[in-house]
Amino acid sequence: MSRRSYSRHIPDFRLMTFFAEDGKSVVHRMNPWTKAALLAIVILMAIIMDDLILLAVLYLSVLAFYAAGRLPIRLLVGWYTLPVFFVVTIAILLIFTEPGDPLASIEILGKRIAITDAGLMLLVTLLVRALAVVTLSLALFMTTRYSHMAYMVSRILPRPLANIFLLSYRFNFETSDEISDVVDAVHSRNGNMVRGAAKQTRLFAGIFGLSFVHAFERAERIAKAMESRGFSGEFPNVEKLTKPSHYGYLLVSLAILALVIITYSRYVSDLIGWW
Repeated sequence: MSRRSYSRHIPDFRLMTFFAEDGKSVVHRMNPWTKAALLAIVILMAIIMDDLILLAVLYLSVLAFYAAGRLPIRLLVGWYTLPVFFVVTIAILLIFTEPGDPLASIEILGKRIAITDAGLMLLVTLLVRALAVVTLSLALFMTTRYSHMAYMVSRILPRPLANIFLLSYRFNFETSDEISDVVDAVHSRNGNMVRGAAKQTRLFAGIFGLSFVHAFERAERIAKAMESRGFSGEFPNVEKLTKPSHYGYLLVSLAILALVIITYSRYVSDLIGWW
């Protein structure tokens, strides 16, 4: 499949769909309900775990699951840019306010602000948590066919929310295409992406603003076309999912057991030595 994306730092939805529809790995053959249950358990583990070693083990396990799906690691590294930027933006102040041994300090307006070891460790912990959840989420979307995803969403969420989710998912493709078209137009007119910070900010603001305007106009045309063909506001499920296999139930049960042990060790009794 030829890849057309405006940035290697933003997930390519069409490439993700390509892997989901045409993949042949063992993760692709896994029951989608099993993968969805594992994602929910991993999210809970990332919230409960507070030890960096355990979080690193969790992240490496999720990364191994991603690699077992024969998914591109190189693209995953680029797609980490957004979650890393989001976590750093939110947690950057914590490295200065967390009590601990100072590693470096700067003086601002007569006050000395220090970066502590505990604050830096907290930032790394938050990053590992986010990357573990993002990696497994991408693995779920890139190894599950859209019809199966739509069926799970329709069974889990109320019907209005399910329809909103499915429409929003499809709208991402329109937005991605429009942004790619505008970026191609900028390049074709000798537009230079490497400029000063102020000029580059205005350039990208114009690109994204114009892209979203075009995407909304295109979405309205698609909505009118769907209504003219009898769309009633509901997405019919043409393909149902079977129940997980015995191995799927066993895998989910082991994951739940690990979650129970981690939760008990964190809040009740110290079962893990380095916790």
